[in-house]
Amino acid sequence: MSSKKLKLHRYIGIIVGLFIAIIAFTGSILVFTEEINSFFNPQIHQIVPESKSISIEQIADIVNQNYPEEKLNYIKIPLSSQDAYQVVVKANEAKKNIYINPYGGEILATIDSNHFLKIIQQIHTNLLAGDFGEFFVGICGILLITRAINGLTLWSGWKRLSTGLTIRFKARNKHLVNYDFHQLIGFISVIFLIFAGITGTMMVFKKPIVTLGYTVSGIPQPTKVLSTPQSTNNKLTLDDFVEQANLALPDGKPTIIIPPSTDKAPVVVRKRLAKDLNKNGKSYIYLDQYSGEVLRIKNILNSPWIDKLLAMLYPLHIGSYGNNVLRFVYLIMGLVPAILFVTGLAIFWNKTYGARFRKKYK
Repeated sequence: MSSKKLKLHRYIGIIVGLFIAIIAFTGSILVFTEEINSFFNPQIHQIVPESKSISIEQIADIVNQNYPEEKLNYIKIPLSSQDAYQVVVKANEAKKNIYINPYGGEILATIDSNHFLKIIQQIHTNLLAGDFGEFFVGICGILLITRAINGLTLWSGWKRLSTGLTIRFKARNKHLVNYDFHQLIGFISVIFLIFAGITGTMMVFKKPIVTLGYTVSGIPQPTKVLSTPQSTNNKLTLDDFVEQANLALPDGKPTIIIPPSTDKAPVVVRKRLAKDLNKNGKSYIYLDQYSGEVLRIKNILNSPWIDKLLAMLYPLHIGSYGNNVLRFVYLIMGLVPAILFVTGLAIFWNKTYGARFRKKYK
């Protein structure tokens, strides 16, 4: 083993290992966000279907009447007949998730931004430190990749395969058991750790990656979509916009509608197409908020390669593209950085202070 590589691996592990362990551990919890929400709020996924549901516009009216101080961010359309509408509202940077029965219109649950899952999500994405925290999480992702590759080069199995795949449980020196366990777990999980580091880092640094991707491809970046303010007596409903979006892009299913945030912003309808990995889809129809005219269609299947790549990052990062078995694997793998941090810390302490400590208290 190279002494320089070994020292680099140890010191990076000690300095940022704890942060990486926290980020990964919270990520493990978030893999089953929907199941946890359903456990604490079973009513939002146990709706008895009826023959007719209320309109999206009515859903928006219910929210505006009950939460007049909050601004409507978006409405998530139920994926099945047993699911509720999910409406996200915002006031003073604080968000609420409101779940509404699509048939009777009653509010089933309201989850505030200080809900423990929301806090877990913020820890995972920015360590509760805003933009700087998000940047630091991206740096941790890069360092996770570095540590994983560096650890792989240090794996003892390159010299003798059986050594790298064996834990010496009968060794007189129990520190060897910890050392063997550390390198075996690291070797088994190295591909996943690199994969998680790459996808997570790319999501954090999405904007510069998009710019680089378009520049390399020689494709101009899309301009901002704007509505043209005008006076009109025919106010369009949210359902009208969804209908227009379906006419413009007949394939797939509408999943989210985003009302305009300013007098020039468009209405955005998000759709999931057949081959989408993201369950909410990554295709968007932009409509003029006054006339309902289709301003732009972003069909992810016909988008540049950089957009297709970025569209896959989130489902690949959290494992939502697979079944529950795959997501359970993601959960277990999310615990690995914490295991590696603890076992690595024990190795570091034993190598640095262990002999001195044992001699002092012998």
